[in-house]
Amino acid sequence: MSPEISLIVAPGRTYAALAVGETRIGAVGALRRPLLAAVVLGTSMAMSCTRHVTPALVFSTTLLLSIVIIGQVVIAIVVTSGNDVKAIGRARALDLFFASHAPWSLWLLAAAVWVPSTLGLPSAPLWLAALVPMVLTPRIIAAYFREVHGFDRRRAVVRTIAHQALTWGVFIALFGAAVAIWPRILQLLS
Repeated sequence: MSPEISLIVAPGRTYAALAVGETRIGAVGALRRPLLAAVVLGTSMAMSCTRHVTPALVFSTTLLLSIVIIGQVVIAIVVTSGNDVKAIGRARALDLFFASHAPWSLWLLAAAVWVPSTLGLPSAPLWLAALVPMVLTPRIIAAYFREVHGFDRRRAVVRTIAHQALTWGVFIALFGAAVAIWPRILQLLS
């Protein structure tokens, strides 16, 4: 079973095993999981919007949406920084942290297949299914902080909350800008 799937099932045990594995990786190794997340995002968006996938379409969509992954990398660097990361190295810390993207990657791929608008399917199951990565991701991230950084439960929870607040804040700001939600909210309030 891949480490990402193992993290979904048993995050603490999986991160404990991963943390004692190879200790140093280079910049390319640090970017393998963020790049995979970017390709999954690009592929799923291309598929859900056009109902087909070509290399050029996946490349352009991935490139366009890479700002989302870059933002996630920046947030990950912020929340994983500190002296405790020196033991495994910053590159390895980023690589291991991005393994926590598995629940969202699986949801994105499932959502690309379940496109309500083109298949005439109800969208409620898709949004209900989003609750799964919403619950699993903080659990996985807390295990990351406990097992990889050696934080106690309280400190791991605080870092996890900080990560989730930053991530959701950026997502809401980007989504809000994309759909012009702020002028709509102001119009409703006035």
